[in-house]
Amino acid sequence: MYTVIDKGLVKEYLPKRRRESHKGTYGRAAIVAGSMEYTGAAYLATAACLRSGAGYTTLFVPAKILPYYILKAPEALLVSVCEGERYLFDSSKMRMLCDYDSVAFGMGMGVTEAVCRGAEWLLKHYEGKLILDADGLNSLAEYRKVELQDLFSHKKCDVLITPHVKEFSRLTGIKTEEIVAEPLHVANDWAKAYQTSVLLKNYETVITDGERSFLNCSGNSGQAKGGSGDVLSGLIAGLCASGANTLKAGLCGAYLAGLAAELAVKEIGEYSLTASDVISYLGRAFLFVTEDTDEERGE
Repeated sequence: MYTVIDKGLVKEYLPKRRRESHKGTYGRAAIVAGSMEYTGAAYLATAACLRSGAGYTTLFVPAKILPYYILKAPEALLVSVCEGERYLFDSSKMRMLCDYDSVAFGMGMGVTEAVCRGAEWLLKHYEGKLILDADGLNSLAEYRKVELQDLFSHKKCDVLITPHVKEFSRLTGIKTEEIVAEPLHVANDWAKAYQTSVLLKNYETVITDGERSFLNCSGNSGQAKGGSGDVLSGLIAGLCASGANTLKAGLCGAYLAGLAAELAVKEIGEYSLTASDVISYLGRAFLFVTEDTDEERGE
């Protein structure tokens, strides 16, 4: 059984805003992302996180590419996570992440043993809300030296993995045809076995923690482009920092990103929609959910 996500459910699950509050009220989100090859992934995730309601957003990137982000997202803090132009594992740098309420890890980092070690370190040591996406998952699939069951059974954090079908297949060893045929069943079983929330991206997205399952139908073909997953991960990280658990943040993030795309295509169209456009329309998506409005969603 599953629940189709709608406006009312998202409004219920969104972290609430209070007049008597300050930056600390809405948490600290860390985005660990990017490499010289994929500088855009880090920016898109950070920009989406800034639209999510988190009190603080910090982008952690390799030192050599850090200057590229100066004043690109002036509201975000910038921190070097390692030397060089791509991620290198450094446990002393990783310990900085333990002060954050949420961490999104993996977007545009490249598939390397170092990224695998970073993901493993977070699963072992981090105690907040962890979103593992893209190359974080691909690197675990390629380079891990222990079984996934061992990794996830000893985790201290609330984990959400956000794979598309091929990434989920690489990570789990389940054939893509099986995943496409039974996405709800496969994602639910894996979430239950590993005590982890799963957001399985497709034209209809499944979100489950193994006990409760949700289906997101918002969005359109304009999102079938590079960068859309980075936006989603950043958005979810911010919602987690603001107080939602990974399951609720995942379903809210999926719905809001899809809704933003629906609102955007009314002016831009599905052919020309970009991930940056989705970020630009996130504010209207939040308003649609939280305010009494008669604005119609796009078709």
